[in-house]
Amino acid sequence: MGNNTAACVHDIVQDGFCTNCKRSVNTQHESYIPYHYPKKGLKYRPEYVGIIKRRVWEKSLKEKKLTLVLNLHDTLYDSRAVSSLSEKEKYLTESKCDDDMWLSKNGEVLYKLRPYARVFLREANKLFEMHVYESTCDDMVLSLLDPQGTYFGKRIIKNESGFKNLDRVLADERGVVILDDKSAYWWPDDRANLLQIRHYNYFKRCINKETWVTKLVDLFKTRHQEFSYAEERGDEDAEDGGLANALELLKEVHRRFFTEGDQDLSSRHVRAFLSF
Repeated sequence: MGNNTAACVHDIVQDGFCTNCKRSVNTQHESYIPYHYPKKGLKYRPEYVGIIKRRVWEKSLKEKKLTLVLNLHDTLYDSRAVSSLSEKEKYLTESKCDDDMWLSKNGEVLYKLRPYARVFLREANKLFEMHVYESTCDDMVLSLLDPQGTYFGKRIIKNESGFKNLDRVLADERGVVILDDKSAYWWPDDRANLLQIRHYNYFKRCINKETWVTKLVDLFKTRHQEFSYAEERGDEDAEDGGLANALELLKEVHRRFFTEGDQDLSSRHVRAFLSF
């Protein structure tokens, strides 16, 4: 953009001020879109969001690297408050933490990584730029899954509205695949981009306070079954479990997107390759 402040359209606003002309901007009046995950307090003009997404799309096609939006809890890991463990699970508090199970620093929460999670992230990172989209992004989990920021960087999106939608992801939806164990939390228009994985129940489910969102999930019958690997003292098969199978499907989507058909790459959409 030029230096003429009178002509500035205020594409980027940080903490209420245009980053170009430094003027105060009423972002509510102008319908700016918040994108706090690159930087807290950051908002973009809707037209500028479109420009960013086009640039990401062009970069994706050039580098042959699509976008993967990941849910973490119940997809890559499970957790439970120690006080909520069932009688058959309390033996876990006497076990030593290892590479796939950790106790929070305050000793109140147990975390269990899904089998194959580390391999999944390493291999998926070769084909996709990954984003996290979570209701609550646990810093401890992120530091254990991605301590160097190699996989996610700052692309951590917090779901504050109850529903998730791809408008919050700075990538063109034509190249975005969603991996999540719950479809009902996604905006209906975006579910065609979803590769739904079986949820990971290591701990026995506890009954939480119902909200309008959980009631909607109940309606679509995607709530967790009463099953606990921990009670059975077993675990999901790493080589033939949810993440291993999801990785194979993602590799196939990537391969087909970039190699099949005579259609120009810029005219393709991942949705055409998500029907197996």
